[in-house]
Amino acid sequence: MSELRIKTTATDRLTQKYLRRLERENYIAAAITIFIATGSLLWLVFQFGGHTRFGEASVVTFFANSMFAVASAIGAIWCFETAYRARRGPVILEPRHQLAWLLIGLGLFSCAIGGAFYTYLEDYVQKNPVPSAADIGFTLFYIFTFIGLLLMPTTTQTRRSCTRIGLDALITTLCILSISWFFVIGPIFSSVTDRARLYTAVSYPFWDVLLILAIVLLVYQRTARLLYPSLIMCALGILSLIWADTLYAYTIPFSTYNTGIWYIDTFWFIGYLLIGLSAPYQYASIARRAYREHIQPTTEIKSSEFVAFSRTNHVRKHLFSLRNFLIFAPILVVIVLVLDNEISHAYNLVLVGLASSIGILLTTRYLLANNENEILLAEREQRRTEADLLRMITARLTQELQLDNLLTRIVTTATTELSFDAAALFLVEAYDQSPGAQFSLLIRASPADAPDKTITWRLEGEHITYRTILTGKQVEVFWQDHSVELPAEVYSWQREQSVLSTLFVPLIYQEKILGSLGFSSRTPRRFSERDSYLANAYAEQAAIAIEHAHLYEDAREHELFAQALTRVAARLNSAVTTGSGVGAEIYQLICTEGARALQADYAILYLYVNDEQLNPMAVFCNTREPASLVNDWPPIRSRETEAQALYSSQPTLIEIDDMATSSGRLPAVTGPLRALPAPGTTSSAQQRPSNTLPLQVPSGGLRFRKKLTLRNVLARRKVQTAILAPLMAGNSQAALLVLARSSQHASEQKRPFARADIGHAQAFAEQAAIAFTNAQLYQKLHDAHHQLQELDQLKDQFMITASHELRTPLTSVQGYLELLVQFGASLPSEQQQEFLQKAQRACDELVLLLSNVMDTSRLEIEAGIRPAHFERVILQEVISDVITLIEPQVTHEKREVYLYLPGQIAVKADPPRLRQVLLNLSMNALKYSKTGTPIAFAARTFSDSRPCAILSVSDKGKGIKPQDQAQVFERFVRLESDLNSTVRGSGLGLYISRRLIEAMDGKIWVESSGIPGMGSTFHIQLPLA
Repeated sequence: MSELRIKTTATDRLTQKYLRRLERENYIAAAITIFIATGSLLWLVFQFGGHTRFGEASVVTFFANSMFAVASAIGAIWCFETAYRARRGPVILEPRHQLAWLLIGLGLFSCAIGGAFYTYLEDYVQKNPVPSAADIGFTLFYIFTFIGLLLMPTTTQTRRSCTRIGLDALITTLCILSISWFFVIGPIFSSVTDRARLYTAVSYPFWDVLLILAIVLLVYQRTARLLYPSLIMCALGILSLIWADTLYAYTIPFSTYNTGIWYIDTFWFIGYLLIGLSAPYQYASIARRAYREHIQPTTEIKSSEFVAFSRTNHVRKHLFSLRNFLIFAPILVVIVLVLDNEISHAYNLVLVGLASSIGILLTTRYLLANNENEILLAEREQRRTEADLLRMITARLTQELQLDNLLTRIVTTATTELSFDAAALFLVEAYDQSPGAQFSLLIRASPADAPDKTITWRLEGEHITYRTILTGKQVEVFWQDHSVELPAEVYSWQREQSVLSTLFVPLIYQEKILGSLGFSSRTPRRFSERDSYLANAYAEQAAIAIEHAHLYEDAREHELFAQALTRVAARLNSAVTTGSGVGAEIYQLICTEGARALQADYAILYLYVNDEQLNPMAVFCNTREPASLVNDWPPIRSRETEAQALYSSQPTLIEIDDMATSSGRLPAVTGPLRALPAPGTTSSAQQRPSNTLPLQVPSGGLRFRKKLTLRNVLARRKVQTAILAPLMAGNSQAALLVLARSSQHASEQKRPFARADIGHAQAFAEQAAIAFTNAQLYQKLHDAHHQLQELDQLKDQFMITASHELRTPLTSVQGYLELLVQFGASLPSEQQQEFLQKAQRACDELVLLLSNVMDTSRLEIEAGIRPAHFERVILQEVISDVITLIEPQVTHEKREVYLYLPGQIAVKADPPRLRQVLLNLSMNALKYSKTGTPIAFAARTFSDSRPCAILSVSDKGKGIKPQDQAQVFERFVRLESDLNSTVRGSGLGLYISRRLIEAMDGKIWVESSGIPGMGSTFHIQLPLA
């Protein structure tokens, strides 16, 4: 398969508007051609002004001669315009193509001058002035046009190929002329005495045949299919000239030709106009294709050239046979004619002269072919050597799978093996993104005289002006012209190495632009075809090797990361199953394993402690970094933008800016990043002060001090980007893991986090979230199991207490009743009444105990009983009712009751339930304090989020230790000191009291120092009515 590529350069002026302008101009040119052809035909057919004299000739003669010059001039203008556009227009063609249309235009212009001079001669000198000086212009047209056609683009754009095409066309034309002279021209024009006129007239048809043969051989040389329409138009013009020139050659020797014959002169006009019209049509076709290529560069990435067409070997064999037939068949006929001429002794000098010319041309072609064969053999040997060299280089490249070493080998091989003075590799590290997106550019360069001293730069950004070399096109640069912008460091290196010219070849793999490879020379020269071939072949193999290294590193990285995740999951699950739930160990393990899996220098785990902020719970810090504790990291407030990452479905990559405020926008990773020189570089860029110095907090007082944020701390630790990974527990956000890499150590090859790391962060976050969820579930199971154990202990304790508490009043009742049964007749009535009162009191205690148990069961079953109704309750009245109930016991135990009631205080409560609670507290105060000690009731108002009243009951008992105060309001709870005392109780009174107060939208708590004699104070808070 062979392809023709028309080399073009499309500028920014190539627009749709310009294409419409070309199309409009072509329509106008076609209309002019049709108008001239039609008008001339009508004029000459109807002989307008045929009897009117214009000088020595008629008006028709003057019109025909002048129109000949005008048609040639118009065609020349169109060719000159095309040549100018090919050089200065929006689509610039290669120099040979420009020269082709310039020569064709010069030929038409020579024909126009000859036509103008012929008009003058025929109008003022003589009729049909043949031969004359005008014929020089006519002949120059054929010569210039012939050379111009030979310069048209073909697959073999060499001087030898053009010479061979020209020789083939000349040989075939002379053979046709010899055959025509022997059979046609000689016999017909044997009586013509004016040989000069005869030879001049007869030469024109054969010049036309020469042009036709040039076009045929041009097609044989596989010119671009894009040029076919224009070449067909040009061939039609030449065929029109053949018709006119043949009739002219037949009539002029016999003086039967008169200027203005419609079937001769009209075809001259049409022929010259069609030849000139083919120029703008060809340029318009190339411009349209260039525009499509310009706006859709992915359709042809490898170069800016157009793939014309390809032929199979079968078709090429047929074309080769046709070409040989067109050349050698006429030669055989001429040889036969010459031999016949010798045998018959009819010495035809013209035939002999033509045969001699053919022999000379054949000899020249033979010598040229031998020379070409020698050159081709030398080139084949050179190509074989180059192919062996490329195979050896390719084998070396494919052996290297480590990307960093591969890049170094690529640039050093280009200088040592391919003999370039210097080489630079521009690698787009995010090459699968669109050109307008954020990307990282890695540059590695090596000089020929010191290949072991490679230099590396890494640049990151969104809008980079030197992307011209990364568009997938081959660019040849002469640095004296400054035609391509490069980074300042690379440009300085170019000047240090005295590089004067560079050939940038794109690195393309399966239509993906990986970057560009620059081959430099210290001489201001254009790179040869050999240099271009080696550079393109080497760049193709380098692109394949780079892509394979990328794939290998990605596979290796995924494998290592998968192994790391397996270890992480195993360690996290092991910690969950052996630990105590979600605690410091799990938090620290998540940070440690997350940092190891993603090669992070810092890992901080944040949890929500309330609705206002996230607090750090665990921190991992690389040993090479400054030590860090949990307290060194600030909380993340809910209003800060970093907290938004907790509610994201995937990890968020942010850029760290030490001047950012908590109210600022969260910088996305697609924003512009600063240039990062790779470790080990010695460029001047490393001497510049960093833009990420720690934030200087003023010390002039709190009014000038700003609270540190997470960004500030990360910036102080030389972090440029960070990943915020949310950990999901079920459908809720559990924690936020912050991962960051520091650029503190320039010798490390560790890069800041990029978007490519988000996938790994997501995978780890999912594993950590699973472990976190498992830990939470384990914690819930552990808590539930612990509660069950406590309930089981409480049940056992309750059974012991209940059996004791129930047995005591029952024993009392049973004892007094047995005494009355046995000794009732002998006991006085006063003592019998005392026994009955004591039995009744024991029954009351038993009823109270059973009532508490029933209330507790009902509260648990109903998940919290609500009071029947709320109403306005005066505290003084409730307290008076309770005092009345306990007054007999107070009087019996000789106690004093103190009241601190500042006026009437009304609360919103359920009176019976509030009375029950106060009675419980009062009875506890009497039970757990010594006889004779006072108890006190107090009330006061209090305003918190709402107006409330606080009711207090105090005693002077042994008190409750602070560590036991949280337990006394739980069911079945009796303190150890109470279990060993004579005071009876079920452990349900305070629990019932708490539940009843909470049902009334209040609170109950105790205050006590736990010192015996200081007592306890129980407070009840209720809303004011």
